[in-house]
Amino acid sequence: MLKQAALSFVALAALAAPAAAQERAAREVEVEIALPRRADGTIDLRAIEAEVRRQLAAGATEIQFRGDFTQAEARRLLLDGRVLRELGALLPNDGIERDVRLRGSIEGRVQRTEEGGLRARIEKIDLGNMNAGQRAELARDLATQSGFERVRIRGTDANGERVRVEFRSGRGVVRNEGRADAGAARGARTERATRSERVERADRTERAERVERAERLDRSGSNTGRN
Repeated sequence: MLKQAALSFVALAALAAPAAAQERAAREVEVEIALPRRADGTIDLRAIEAEVRRQLAAGATEIQFRGDFTQAEARRLLLDGRVLRELGALLPNDGIERDVRLRGSIEGRVQRTEEGGLRARIEKIDLGNMNAGQRAELARDLATQSGFERVRIRGTDANGERVRVEFRSGRGVVRNEGRADAGAARGARTERATRSERVERADRTERAERVERAERLDRSGSNTGRN
């Protein structure tokens, strides 16, 4: 009886999964909008927020603003935290997943999950000369100051090498990688191995010299005894 009930439960769950997926797909409404700019060419943040409100009221679940912007604009928009925080606050917490995306040569995304959490993702950003510690601090600050449960940042460093860092609420920084960091770590390991090898080689030489001296003393003592 229990086995039959368990099988029935599994069968119902299997039927419910596609139905839930279809329901989510039916709710998805994607809109694309040109990135608004003022007459002087600067990005119009107030227009972005007004458009997000308007599209959410019309039932949109994914709002994409398309248009290229410079690295300086990207840092001001995405790394400052204020803009992402304000966009996240506009997304209702009602069990429906919604996204606001800035798409171009650099990309940013704010997401409200079905469970109510807020996430941020930044792609193709130039992080300049930031080291691993500074990247970790940036992701941590964006998460804690803006209320995001997860922050992912991927981009390049000053040398054009790929870097990425990820912060998760309750776990801290779970990923912080960069090719330059890996190269520095390999260099440090090589240096430690070289130092260890030099010390070991010196020890071997000293032991050999001690043995040789002891053998010379033994031979000298034997010769004296015979005389």
